[in-house]
Amino acid sequence: MTVNLTPYDNEQVEYADPNFRIKIWTIVHPIQASIQYGPWHYHEEVEWISILQGTMTIETTHQTYTLQAGEVMMLGANELHRTHKYGQSHLIYNVCHVDMTAFMDPSLLTYLAAFTGRSANLTLLNEALRKYPSSNQIIHELLNQMLNDITVKKRGYELAVNANLKRLLYTLIQIDDEQMIEPMDHQLAQKLRPALTYIEQQLEEPCQITDISSKLNYNSSYFAKLFKKGMGMTFTSYVQMRRMKRAEQLLLTETWSVTEISGRVGFTSPAQFYQLFKRHFGCSPRQFVARRKFNKT
Repeated sequence: MTVNLTPYDNEQVEYADPNFRIKIWTIVHPIQASIQYGPWHYHEEVEWISILQGTMTIETTHQTYTLQAGEVMMLGANELHRTHKYGQSHLIYNVCHVDMTAFMDPSLLTYLAAFTGRSANLTLLNEALRKYPSSNQIIHELLNQMLNDITVKKRGYELAVNANLKRLLYTLIQIDDEQMIEPMDHQLAQKLRPALTYIEQQLEEPCQITDISSKLNYNSSYFAKLFKKGMGMTFTSYVQMRRMKRAEQLLLTETWSVTEISGRVGFTSPAQFYQLFKRHFGCSPRQFVARRKFNKT
């Protein structure tokens, strides 16, 4: 299927807390039938949709899914999709967006590439959710609980949400008969952990693959292949991603200028930072902050 895209199709998810990168909310559609689909869009976040009432159709470029009350669907990172309300009845559903890179702590490094969509198309797991209705129900209940915890915000709610998200991922692994969620080889993960730690420490400084491979006593060409195999992306792409994540946090939590922030995330040229930021987020740093303030209002 050929789909025409516009610059606005790359949806930017606004988080209430930039350091807790998960967003869950409820959408209610009125009682009216519609033959129109919403616009095609995609985002870096993994998405879950849980139907509470009514019927919804979700279309990807490969398949169409019809969901009814109690059913759950997931969309992998950067999966192009659109939605359609079906029938003359209320449609109420929960939507959950998660930046998986923010929840893959060092103990889960072996699953980073899979759960960020770098090595697996997570959307294909919807077939397994249909095959195992009990697991579908577990995820449906977990999403409801996560929404309640984020809404009520009792002391320590972040721990509860984090734990339920991990249980959700564990449930997916249990029904993954096709083994699409393939963990990184343990020995490879052990080799890459020092590199990832070093990258986090060097985000304010130039970070070249030759420097880090030398520090770890690897040939740079060999290390580049090793890194891509384990992380599902090149060394440069990973460093850029981590710098953009850090820039996003600084823009929302500090009062520094854009030029100062560009230096804080390793750029000697503010123009280069501006160009990469706009490519990554679809807007300039100032527009990013302005949108954030508008959404808060």
